[in-house]
Amino acid sequence: MSTAAAPRRRGVAATTAAIESAAVELVLEHGYDDVTVDMICARAGVSQRTFFNHFKTKDAALLGPDVPTIDERAAREFIVSDGPLLAGAVRLVRIEPEHIPTDPQLIMRRIRAISGNPMLLARQMERLTAVEGELREIIELRLRQDALREGAGHEELAEIPEQAEITTHLLAGLMRYIGLAWARGAEEGAAPPDDAQLAARLERVIRKLG
Repeated sequence: MSTAAAPRRRGVAATTAAIESAAVELVLEHGYDDVTVDMICARAGVSQRTFFNHFKTKDAALLGPDVPTIDERAAREFIVSDGPLLAGAVRLVRIEPEHIPTDPQLIMRRIRAISGNPMLLARQMERLTAVEGELREIIELRLRQDALREGAGHEELAEIPEQAEITTHLLAGLMRYIGLAWARGAEEGAAPPDDAQLAARLERVIRKLG
């Protein structure tokens, strides 16, 4: 008598993806407050022990492990650049490739789930806060370089720290826009805006704000 072969155990990456996908799908179906870790485990086909080996909380599974860091090479290039400030600053934030889901649909659904819940959105933005101080310092160095290149006086130089802080806050909003644009594009089968398109859009908006 033969027996069916036992199913192969999923690897770490596949298990992580299954948990993330289950968490996001359940929140889109039922809403954040009604989803529990037990529900996520059942949908993903894992035990609670496996869940907590991968994620500390339900929120961590929803937000994913893609914590932003500063791209040091991009920072060096940005400081000496004379290109668009905000569009250039976007490239300062890096997410390690191994933390980016390989399934574009998961990224799209995650963005939709997060943007539909103010608390999740706030927690996602808190991740940017972790690198906010470093971002502000880099932007301040770039603004100072620009000002010195233009022969700015003492009063103009004294305003640079405040300008850097404002720019950093604008950058957080811009990154949210990019995420939402990416989700809309993926949903419609279109590519997200590239650097040149983003810079052009920003330039048109900034002209209207002036």
